[in-house]
Amino acid sequence: MEAAAQFFDESRDVYRTTRVSREGGILKVHPTTTRFTFRTVRRVPRLGVMLVGWGGNNGSTLTTAVLANQLLLYWPTRSGRKEANYYGSLTQAGTLSLGLDAEGQEVFVPFSVLLPMVAPNDLVFDGWDISSLNLAEEPQMPTT
Repeated sequence: MEAAAQFFDESRDVYRTTRVSREGGILKVHPTTTRFTFRTVRRVPRLGVMLVGWGGNNGSTLTTAVLANQLLLYWPTRSGRKEANYYGSLTQAGTLSLGLDAEGQEVFVPFSVLLPMVAPNDLVFDGWDISSLNLAEEPQMPTT
C-alpha cells in the first residue's frame, strides 16, 4: 500500500456534458469531458465523548481502560508483567477478509486500516453523574 493511501481516500471521476454554440442559426453540439480527482483525508480528528452516569460501571470502565492505555500502565502478576492493551476492541483488533491473493491465501486486514476511525487514545471524555464525588474518587474506579 502506498504511503499516501494510508492517509487519503482518492477517487477519480469523469463528468461528460455538452456545450452548445450557435453559428448562423445552426446549433452545434460539442461534447466536453472534465476529469475530477477527489481526495478525502482519512485521518479522523479527536472525538469528544459525553458520558451520562459517568461514575457507573460502564462509564468508569471505559474511562479507566482508555486512561490505562494512554498512560501505558502495567502491573505484576504471578504469570508475569501485564500491560494495558486494546486486544478486545473490535475497532483495534478486528479484521476483515479482503479476498484471496495470487497463491489462494485469504488476506485479512484490520478494520482500522479500511475505515477511518478515531483511535481510542484520541478520545476526550466529559460527562456527569448524580453522585457528587469526583470521578477519581468513585468506589469502582481503580487507583494506581
